[in-house]
Amino acid sequence: MSTAADDHTVFTWKDFSRFVHVAPVERGWLVLWGHFRHGGSTRDLAGQRTYADLSGVRRRVADSVFELTRSSELVAEAMIQFDRTPFPVHLSTPLPEPL
Repeated sequence: MSTAADDHTVFTWKDFSRFVHVAPVERGWLVLWGHFRHGGSTRDLAGQRTYADLSGVRRRVADSVFELTRSSELVAEAMIQFDRTPFPVHLSTPLPEPL
């Protein structure tokens, strides 16, 4: 399964068959996490969320790595990688007025 966000991924954490991807989208930042299957030819999503700012993304990346691995050491490693990633300036489009 491939999404348009895959083409613009700015952060990727991988550990064996587990992954977390972050990409800019119209409404903020999309975080995808899950497992690769069949030698990487299939991706099973465990979850996806969109956040307006990188502080929410950082927390979701940590939670997702822990959900996938149950390892505090791998969470710490992912956070170091996240903090060293040069994220581009990205301004999300505001939500439309409610009806």
